[in-house]
Amino acid sequence: MAKLKVGIIGTGFVGRAHVEALRRIGNVEVKAVVASSLESSKKAAAELNVPGYYADYLKMLEEEDLDVVHNCTPNYLHFPINRDFLEAGVHVFAEKPLVMNTKEGRELLEIIEKKELYTGVNYNYRHYPLVKEMQNQVQKELGKILHIQGHYLQDWMLFKTDYSWRVDPEKGGKSRVVADIGSHFCDLLQYLTGKKISRLIANTKIVYSERKKPLSEVKSFAKAEAESAEYEEYQVETEDYASILFELEDGTAGSFIVSQVDAGHKNDLFIEISGSKKSINWSQENANHLFIGHREQANQDLVRDPSLLAEKAAERCYYPGGHIEGWSEGLKNSIKDFYKCVLESGNPVEYDFATFADGQQEVKITEAILKSSREEKWVEIE
Repeated sequence: MAKLKVGIIGTGFVGRAHVEALRRIGNVEVKAVVASSLESSKKAAAELNVPGYYADYLKMLEEEDLDVVHNCTPNYLHFPINRDFLEAGVHVFAEKPLVMNTKEGRELLEIIEKKELYTGVNYNYRHYPLVKEMQNQVQKELGKILHIQGHYLQDWMLFKTDYSWRVDPEKGGKSRVVADIGSHFCDLLQYLTGKKISRLIANTKIVYSERKKPLSEVKSFAKAEAESAEYEEYQVETEDYASILFELEDGTAGSFIVSQVDAGHKNDLFIEISGSKKSINWSQENANHLFIGHREQANQDLVRDPSLLAEKAAERCYYPGGHIEGWSEGLKNSIKDFYKCVLESGNPVEYDFATFADGQQEVKITEAILKSSREEKWVEIE
C-alpha cells in the first residue's frame, strides 16, 4: 500500500509531537514542514529529518503532492490554512480550537460537504485507554447519569510576567483559557456521555488587567524570564479563569472550572461522572488509573493493563500493565484513528477522532460562555 504523503505547518512543541506520532503509526511519509521563516523551517527539517521545508504554506501546497496536512499553527492561522488546503482537495488534521469564530467554522463545513474530505481536530484526550474504558462504563454500567463535575487547571500564566501569543486576541482569539483548555474538557464530557451541552451560564475573570510582555520572543510553557529581562506593559483582554454550570441535551446537569493561574497544577484535567449505580472519574495527570466508586462495596482503582480492559480500550495500549503510557500515546492514538479512517475510506461517525463538526461545536460553546459571562445569564447553544 502506498504511503500517505503529509505536510506539517508549525514546528513548535505540538508540530514536532505530531511528526513523532506520525512516524510511530506507519504507512505515512512526512514530506515537508513549514515554519515562520525559511531559516527556522530549514533548521526544523534538519532536526526532524524531513526532506522538504518552506517559509510559505501556499508554496508547499503548490509544490508538494500531499494527501494530508497537519495544521499546528497559532489560532489565527487555523482558518485560512484549513480553508486553503480543503479547497485544494487535501485532507486536514488540525489543532484546536478549529477556528476563531463560528462564522469561519461554517465556511469550512460547507467546503467539506462539497469536497467530501476527511477532517480531524486534535482533541487527543479522547484517545487514552482508560478514557475509552470510562466511556464504555458510562454508557453501559453507570446507570442514569445524575451529574458531571470537573476541572482543567494549569499554572503557566500564574505570574504577571507570564506571557504568550495566546494572550493577544488578534492571534489567540477573544477567549484564551476556555478556547485553549476548556474546549478539551467540553469535548471530553460530550464524548464520554454521547450528549451535547445545550445551555450554560458562566463567569469569566481576568486576573491581571496588565501583564509584562517580554521584548524578546516568548515560547509557550517556557521557563519564566529572569527578573532583569526587559518588558513592556500589555493590556489583557482574555480570561485567565472561568466557572461554568451547564446542562446536556437530556437535562443532565454539571459544572466545571478552567484556569491557567492555579499554582502546582501543570496539566490537571479531571472529570467525574456520577450515575445511579456508581461513579467514575479520571485524571490526566494520573492517566493510568480509573477510579470507580460504589455505594455498597469497596471502591475500585482500575489500573491501565490491556489484559484487564475492554477490547476497544486495550487496543489503545502499546505496553503491558505497569509500563507507564501518557500524553504522547494519546496523541498517537488520535492521529492513528484519523488515518485509519482515511485509509479505509470509512465513515467518521464509526471512529473516535473529533471531526471539524465537533470542532465547530466547541467554538459554539466557547462563544456561549463568553456571551453568558458578559450578559450574566443562561445561554442556549444551537
